[in-house]
Amino acid sequence: MPGLRGLQATDETKDGWARAYDLYLEAPGAPYAKKKDRTKRIEYVARRLSLARKQAKRRVRNYEA
Repeated sequence: MPGLRGLQATDETKDGWARAYDLYLEAPGAPYAKKKDRTKRIEYVARRLSLARKQAKRRVRNYEA
């Protein structure tokens, strides 16, 4: 149901996605390795928000969508 993405989410949920993405952007990464860079950034978001890495990854991905 990609057409409904974001329409069913509450404003509180969307704020959580935005916060996770802001942390993702400020996170230090690995500038010369694209895959490691994203992984390091997602791990940083997970630590800051006290989430599992999978949850942090999902929040960042939902915001990007």
